[in-house]
Amino acid sequence: MNQDILNIHPDCQEFFFNFKDFPGKAQDYIACAGISTLRTKYQIGKTGQGEQLGNKQQKRINVHYLLVTRSGQGKITLDNKEYKLTANSIVLLPAGTAFLYELDGEYWDMSWLLLHDCQQYQFIHQLEPAVFSNANAGKLYQTMALLKEFNHNNEELNTNIVLRLVEVLLFQIEQTLNKNANRTEQQVRFHALMQSVVKQLQLPWTVQTLAKKMYISEPQFYRLCRKETGMTPMKYLTHARLGYACYLLQYTHYNLDQIADTIGYADSTSFAHRFKLHYQISPGRWRNKVE
Repeated sequence: MNQDILNIHPDCQEFFFNFKDFPGKAQDYIACAGISTLRTKYQIGKTGQGEQLGNKQQKRINVHYLLVTRSGQGKITLDNKEYKLTANSIVLLPAGTAFLYELDGEYWDMSWLLLHDCQQYQFIHQLEPAVFSNANAGKLYQTMALLKEFNHNNEELNTNIVLRLVEVLLFQIEQTLNKNANRTEQQVRFHALMQSVVKQLQLPWTVQTLAKKMYISEPQFYRLCRKETGMTPMKYLTHARLGYACYLLQYTHYNLDQIADTIGYADSTSFAHRFKLHYQISPGRWRNKVE
């Protein structure tokens, strides 16, 4: 395949997600995503040389494709071999894969995600392009449909739901790709622990406490955290706390004392000092900018 192909009939309907507007960390992992109801004609072909998103002059970026079929039928061509895409089928296309996928019937209901070629998804490079059936297909599609429904306004209740749905979506992506199959037992336990930590940011976590939970020494835990996240344990914790603080500032009416207590800082002064060091702006000014 020596050229990009984009052939979409007006009968096709597509909803695009802008994860920059979503609470949570999805924008760090998902470059673009959408839900599509396709009719009449639909063809997308890529050379494998990267993806241009937004501005056409933008430099190509590497992304992994994940396609999920809800109903109807499509087809994909890989290395001159054609595969049918029916209900509950999933397509994984690691970055650098050339492909052509298209409508192959009266209609095709599907969702798609372009995953950043980031540290979180480096393991995808070890996988081959694949078409397979998986029970997670329906769950992935449903989560994206719920995200579409609940992100229509900025009411606080809906925002909390969207945040949890984003977390579910990221978890489902890893489940679908069977990421744990490529991890050692120690790596699986580490990531399970860090997921627990992120959900309990108010607790006084220390490297010593975390290392004990892993039954390894502090230096071993430090090295493991650097390897798996690219950050030291305390930097990872600070990143998680301040990221959640941004969510609370933007989507709730919590005052600084309430936010500090929620994310594990002793008081609003300590929180504000750390926030300004990290973002070069005070929490109050940050909140005013995004409102």
